[in-house]
Amino acid sequence: MKKAFFFIMCALLLTACTGYNNSTSLTENGFYYHISSNGKEAIVAYYEWDGTEDTAVITIPDTLSNGATVNSLGGFIGIGVPVNFNIKYKFDWPELPKSSKTMSEEEIEAFYRDYADEHPNELFGHLVKLDTLVGDAASGSAVSADNGEGNEVAGSEGSSESIDPEKVVYKDITFTINIGKNISKTGPYMLEYGIFHEINQYGIERPDGSILVYRPSLYYNVDPENTTFYAEDGVLYRTADGKPVAEDKSE
Repeated sequence: MKKAFFFIMCALLLTACTGYNNSTSLTENGFYYHISSNGKEAIVAYYEWDGTEDTAVITIPDTLSNGATVNSLGGFIGIGVPVNFNIKYKFDWPELPKSSKTMSEEEIEAFYRDYADEHPNELFGHLVKLDTLVGDAASGSAVSADNGEGNEVAGSEGSSESIDPEKVVYKDITFTINIGKNISKTGPYMLEYGIFHEINQYGIERPDGSILVYRPSLYYNVDPENTTFYAEDGVLYRTADGKPVAEDKSE
């Protein structure tokens, strides 16, 4: 009984320590945030990127429209659930012409397929998952996602098809992350691979039939007023010990 009570108290204490046991969420200017229980602080969870080089400069704001201070790049919510900052592809689901309850699964799939065909420059329907890369061949499938109604997009992960390696075009891209003066914490893992997990998993099918695969890297800038972190040659360091925040995935 005493042990059970001890573990319950530890869990409650951990929940209280995060300050996010009753957190809410907010999406603003491409960022998704967790807002603390008292509404005064915010964790940056992820950034939605539209897949263009013009928007590869990401500036973390000091405060949000609701007045909350943005003080953590990733972090912990609830009873200590880790939130690791990452960059995702942004695409919007097109609105169905009528209620999905009155449409068959085949009609919904056909609508999404036609929409993708009619909008070749949008990410929707044109993200191709790169499942494997063996020698000169890659296999992949169209992005699989649920539209909230239990229906998946046509060409989902279940229908994998071969990717012609000659269609794959690799492009290096550097994401610049500008960190404000209020950021004083990060999530438990700041690996580049983790931040770019989705970018590394998907290519973009372009109107000419080629598949664009980005090879991303990071470059940090830090506000001079930030007392917790600093950047040198694009690398993020802790001021307290001078050690880099992001671990090298090869270590």
